[in-house]
Amino acid sequence: MFRRTAVSVALTAALLGAVALPAAAESAPLSAPAADAPVGAAATVIDVTSQNFPEVLKMSEQRPVVLDFYADWCGPCKQMKPHLEKFHNQDGDKWVLARVNVDKNRPISQKYNVRYIPTLLNIQKGVEAGSRHEGFDGPGPLRAWLNAL
Repeated sequence: MFRRTAVSVALTAALLGAVALPAAAESAPLSAPAADAPVGAAATVIDVTSQNFPEVLKMSEQRPVVLDFYADWCGPCKQMKPHLEKFHNQDGDKWVLARVNVDKNRPISQKYNVRYIPTLLNIQKGVEAGSRHEGFDGPGPLRAWLNAL
């Protein structure tokens, strides 16, 4: 029974264009973060760490922040990245793209109950606002979700 369930979950995630986070990864200890990238008022693409995350949340007071939960090994994440960056550039930096590596930032992923990657969250005034975008099913649905920010 367990095997059938595990295959069903994996198949469902693959069909939705999302990758389920392994249970072991959720409880594994947090690895030491890399050196923080500077987060300035003009920065609109940020690699999030536990150290700069509070500052990223403060940025959401001024304009929407899109938290992009991803992993380096995730195929759908790699497919979505160039489209997300292109749309960010097209929008003239009206929103902040904050990339959260789930393998390096488990506490942030757990705070938002992220179970599949890629997952995009709309953060405004420090809290999640509106719907989530899970998986990658092409640039059209991604663009539509970003237009609703």
